[in-house]
Amino acid sequence: MISRTFWKFSILLLFIPTIEACHPQFQKELRYLDLYLGIKPDNNGEIPVEEAVGFATYIESPDELNCDFETECLWRNAPTDNLLDTSDWWYFKKSDEKTFPVQIQPGNPSIPKGEHFIIAGNTTKNANGAVISSAPIACQKGFANLTFSFWLYNNAQVEVIILRAMNRRRHLQVLMRPKMKCDFLGAANEECRVEIPPIKEPFRIGIRAFDLKDNTVGSLAIIDHIRYHGKICQQSPFPSSFSSLRIPPYDNSPLVRMTDLSCERPLRSCRWGNMAKSILSEWRVGRSIDRWVDMFEITANQSHPNSSFLFLAVDSFSPRPYSSLTSQVIPCSQRTTSLSLKYWMKTGTQAEICAVDEDGVALSCAYLEPNDSPGPITIDLDSYSQPFKFTVGIIAFDESTFGLLAISELKVLGLLCTEPAPPIVTTISPPIIQHIFGLQPGNGRYVPYDLSLNCDFTKDYCSQWVNYDGVVKYGVMPRDSDVFPIPKGVKGNVAVFLMQNTTVSNLRSRMVPCSYNGRIDVEYMRSEDAQVRICALEQCVDGNQTNGKISIGVSSTTPFYVSIEASSRDDAVVLINKISTSGDFCPLKTAEQTVCDQLICNFKDTFCNYETIVEKAGDVPVLKTANGASVTLNGGGIRAVLLSPTFDLAYPSILTITLSQSTFGSRVLLCPDVRSDPTLCHELSGPRVLDSSDKQVMFPLDIGARSFSLVLLHDKSIEFGPATFNIKSMELRTVNNEEMCY
Repeated sequence: MISRTFWKFSILLLFIPTIEACHPQFQKELRYLDLYLGIKPDNNGEIPVEEAVGFATYIESPDELNCDFETECLWRNAPTDNLLDTSDWWYFKKSDEKTFPVQIQPGNPSIPKGEHFIIAGNTTKNANGAVISSAPIACQKGFANLTFSFWLYNNAQVEVIILRAMNRRRHLQVLMRPKMKCDFLGAANEECRVEIPPIKEPFRIGIRAFDLKDNTVGSLAIIDHIRYHGKICQQSPFPSSFSSLRIPPYDNSPLVRMTDLSCERPLRSCRWGNMAKSILSEWRVGRSIDRWVDMFEITANQSHPNSSFLFLAVDSFSPRPYSSLTSQVIPCSQRTTSLSLKYWMKTGTQAEICAVDEDGVALSCAYLEPNDSPGPITIDLDSYSQPFKFTVGIIAFDESTFGLLAISELKVLGLLCTEPAPPIVTTISPPIIQHIFGLQPGNGRYVPYDLSLNCDFTKDYCSQWVNYDGVVKYGVMPRDSDVFPIPKGVKGNVAVFLMQNTTVSNLRSRMVPCSYNGRIDVEYMRSEDAQVRICALEQCVDGNQTNGKISIGVSSTTPFYVSIEASSRDDAVVLINKISTSGDFCPLKTAEQTVCDQLICNFKDTFCNYETIVEKAGDVPVLKTANGASVTLNGGGIRAVLLSPTFDLAYPSILTITLSQSTFGSRVLLCPDVRSDPTLCHELSGPRVLDSSDKQVMFPLDIGARSFSLVLLHDKSIEFGPATFNIKSMELRTVNNEEMCY
C-alpha cells in the first residue's frame, strides 16, 4: 500500500523556479507531496542564503559552512553549466508528522514537523544533476571531514566534488572527487561522511545529486545537517607562494642619486613599497621558485628569476584596489629617467608600468606585453621638473583563475636635479654610435617616395633623398647619453652619416625639375671632426655650428639636384633630422618618370641626356645628325662612345636600342663604363654584319645599374673598309616586354 500511494506523488518531481506561480497541475502535485510525505516548499522554494558578499570572500572558519537550513547559510545553487549542473535544489520543510516510506533511504524517516531541508528531483528521460556549492575556502591544511544527512529515491545518487573557486566560461571546474560511499544501500539513519585531502588552492565544496531521471515515477535526493570540520587558510595561499616575505620598509631619507631607486636585492636595500593598505593583495618578496612552473602554467625549460624577486598574486576574492609596487618619490630629474626590469606574467594577466605625479595622476604608462617577457624592457621618462614616482601593477586578469606578476633586476638610471652631471665624452666611437642610435639601413632607393624635397626623418625614411655608398643609416636619437652630446630639442628618428677616418659622403635628392625663388633648410648636428654643407646649382653653404640649420636658395628652369655633403678627418657623425622647403618647387617626378626622361631618346639632331666621350687615342666623337647619332670609323679612329646619364631604376628593365651598322667586323658593345676592357662588355651586335638595315638589340638592366657606355668599335677597317654606325633610338620596357614609358 505504501508503494502505491508513493507512486502518486512521484510525478511531481520536475520543480520549476517559482513554485507558487506554477501551472495548476504542479499545485496538484505539490499537494500530493504534502499528503503522502508531509513536505511542502517554503520561501517559494528558494534556499535562504547569506548576502552575496559572503560568497565573494573566503570563509574564516570551517563552522561557517555548517548548515541545518533553518537560517541563511553559505550554500547556494551552483550556476547551471549544462554539464555537471542541469537542475536545482529546492527549499522544503516538513509539514506534519508523517514518516518517509521505505523507498526513501537511508536517512532518518522520522523528520520533526517544521524542519527544513533541500530536495532535488526530476522526471525526465535524460539524467539530470543539481549542485549546491559552498562559499569559497582559501585552502585546506591537512585532511578535513564533511558530513550531511541524505535520502535517495529510485536510483538517484549523491557525490561530493571539490570545485575551483571560480568557474571557467560558466563551467564548473572539478579539482577532485574525494573517495566516498554514500548510496541508497547505506545503514538506516546513516550520514554521508567524506574525507577531503589537503588542498593548496582556493576551492568550493559541491554536493551533487545526479542520475535524476525516470519519466514514469521520477527520482529525488534530499540533504540536510551539513557539517564541515578541518583546518583552513583564512586568506588566499597565492601571496605566500615562493617562500615569500613582506617587503621590508625602507628608509625615507632623501635620494642622493637616481640609481638609489634600483632594487636588485629586494630584502636588502629597496626604496619601493606597497601603495595599498590591505595585506591580502600586496606585493611580496619571493625567495624560491618552488611551484614556479605550476603557478605560471609554463614549461619547465622557460625562464625564471635567478635571485629574489618581487611579485603580486591576486584572485577574484582579493580586496580591491590591488596594491601597486611604488617607488619612493623622485623630487625632479634633469634628464631622461630609465626604468628597466625583467618580468613574468601568468596567462590572462594584464599589467602596466606608470610614472605618476604626487597626486597619482599618470604622466606616462606602458603596458607589459606578454610576448616581450621576460625582457629586460626599458621605459623612459623625459626630464621632469616636479616630483614623480613609478608604479607597477596588475590591472586585470582571468578571474576564472588568478593573476600573477613577478619582476626582478629592477634598475633606475638618470640624474636627479641635485645630482652633478658626469662629463660628456666628445670623441666618437662608431660601434658605440651604432649601438646607442640603433642604426639600420633605410628602405633603399627602390621604393615609392614623396614628390617633394620636404623630409621629416622622425616619420619617414624619405627615399626622395638617396645615399649610394651606405654611409648614411637611420636610427633613433638617444634621449641623453654620457658618450655623446645630445642637443636639446632633437628627438626621434634621424639620418646619420657614420664616418670612420677620412670620409666623404652625400645624401642627394632625386632630380628637381625646376624651382623659382626656392629655399631649402636642413636641420643638422655634427661632431667635432665632421663638416657638413648643402649644395645645389654649383653653389654650397657650410654648416659652421655644431648644430643648427643651413639654408640655400635655388632658382632654375632646368632640372637640378640638391646634395647634403658630409666629410670627416677622423671618426665622426653628422645627424640630419629634418629638411624643409619654402618658395616654389616643381613636383619631383616618380622614379619611373625620371629614368624614362633620362634614358629615352630618338637621337634626331640630339643626344638628349647622353654625351659622347673622347677618352683615349683612337677615340672619335659621335655626331648629331637627322638620321640619329652617327659616326664613321675608317682607320683614323677605331672607337666612339655614348655615355648614359646616371640613373636609378625603379625595377629591373629592358633597354631596347634601334641601330644600324654597315661593315663586317664592326661591333656594338654595352660596357659598365668608358674604361672597361672590351672582353668585359656585352656584345649587342657584330662582328658578323650581313646588311646595314635597322635592327633592334636588347639588354636587361639590373635594378642596381646606375650608368652604361654604348661603345661603337671597328678595328678591322684595313680588312673590311670603313664602318658607319647610326644610333636611331633608345627605349625602356618592362621585363615582361611591356611599355614602360608613355
